Amino acid sequence: MDVLPNEFLRTDFGHEIYDEWYLGSASYNFDPPAFVERHFPFYEKALSLSKDDKILEAGCGTGSYARAFARRGYPVIGMDLSPNFLAEAEKITQRQNLEIEFILGDYNKMGFEEEFSVIFFEGSFFYQSKEGLVSLLKRIHTALTPKGKVYFVHSNPSTRKQQFPMVDWSEIQENVFVLQKAEWDEGNQGERGTWLKIDLRTQQHYRCDFFNQHLRPDALKNCLVAAGFMDFHFYKKRRLEDFHPENDDGFSVVATK
Repeated sequence: MDVLPNEFLRTDFGHEIYDEWYLGSASYNFDPPAFVERHFPFYEKALSLSKDDKILEAGCGTGSYARAFARRGYPVIGMDLSPNFLAEAEKITQRQNLEIEFILGDYNKMGFEEEFSVIFFEGSFFYQSKEGLVSLLKRIHTALTPKGKVYFVHSNPSTRKQQFPMVDWSEIQENVFVLQKAEWDEGNQGERGTWLKIDLRTQQHYRCDFFNQHLRPDALKNCLVAAGFMDFHFYKKRRLEDFHPENDDGFSVVATK
């Protein structure tokens, strides 16, 4: 297809059009059970989990990690801004005879106060600016009980930017195309992406634009301190060894209130 349409309707996470594509063609972004189970011993050790913990999985998607917590007897709540993802999460959870509360909400706007002893992100920790990150971390700090912990995975920008530019063009149905493209924004230290859906059958075309910042480890540490976290550790991604910024592609962070 040589010429793109001139007019696009807007879409994003939580919108039926975008989520329908994500749950189908992009479902590889949801970690499969085998991947979750393989890394769970790391989570238990790094977070010193106990059955007395109350856990929030923020940005839970279809709930793979929430179900892993629940299967082991940990009290857990799943939170996501997409009602479509949560509907799928509830369907799978019921099929597996598990009981998990799922709540609709944007973790960037969470208003909990000393509600959870663990707040857990896995592949869902996104922010668009340093100021936005500090604001999110402050909300997390407020939501944690005393000595509560937050866990998240973060990309190493020195290696992450080597993955760009990225372009993918696919025909998801006959005469329905999706274009994904992303490039590294050096000035803002992050990835800038565009998602387009071209439907030649209905002439209804959609567009989603996004930006995700990836701060360097030292800058991220400063943000944690600014939000009130003084006790934190940077691990290799999902491993108990220490993170090495010169050669690791990402890292896992555990910060204690």
